[in-house]
Formats: sequence, C-alpha cells, structure tokens
Amino acid sequence: MAFPGFWELPTEILEEGETAEDALERGFFERLTANLRSLRPLGAVDFGYGEGGRILGYAVELCKNFVHIYGYDDFRWVKPHHLKRLRVFSPHVNLLTGLDAKCKLKTCF
Repeated sequence: MAFPGFWELPTEILEEGETAEDALERGFFERLTANLRSLRPLGAVDFGYGEGGRILGYAVELCKNFVHIYGYDDFRWVKPHHLKRLRVFSPHVNLLTGLDAKCKLKTCF
C-alpha cells in the first residue's frame, strides 16, 4: 500500500512458506541489487494503519557498499534520531529509535 509523501523503510511481504530471512534476502537483491553477508533479528513492532501488520527489524550487513535502488522514488541514509525530521510512520520511528537506544545503530534506511 502506497502512502504518498511519506518516507518508509524498505519492506517485503512474506510469500507463502517464506521465512522473514528469505524475504529479506529476496528484497535486498530485488530492490538494492545487494547480497546479504549477515543478518540478525533486533525486534518487532505492530501497526494498525492500512491492513495492519508487524514490522520486523534486522541488523543487516551487505556484501558490498554500493547499491542500486529500485522501486522507490528516493532514498537516504539517516541516523535513527533524525527520523522525526522526516514524514515517517510512527511504528517505523518507534522501532528504529528503540533499537538505536538498545543497539546503537549507525545508520538506517
């Protein structure tokens, strides 16, 4: 579901029988042309807008530093505490700022 004017985290819908980790690998390759070196689950947050759902947060290390972005109008690397300056849905901000306090994230997408 598109929300014009809002920034969003890259997200993937789980396909039938797919694990969250498999969806992440597929999504990073399809949208960023990047392969994952490692990923680690960090937390989750539920939301009620649109059809509702759950956002799972992962720490991800890419195999390369350069990525191509597909399927988005624009992208930025931002520090989690700067998310409140952008129009980002509160569940995304809550997840990342909570994780930042716990894990000291360097950047997020």
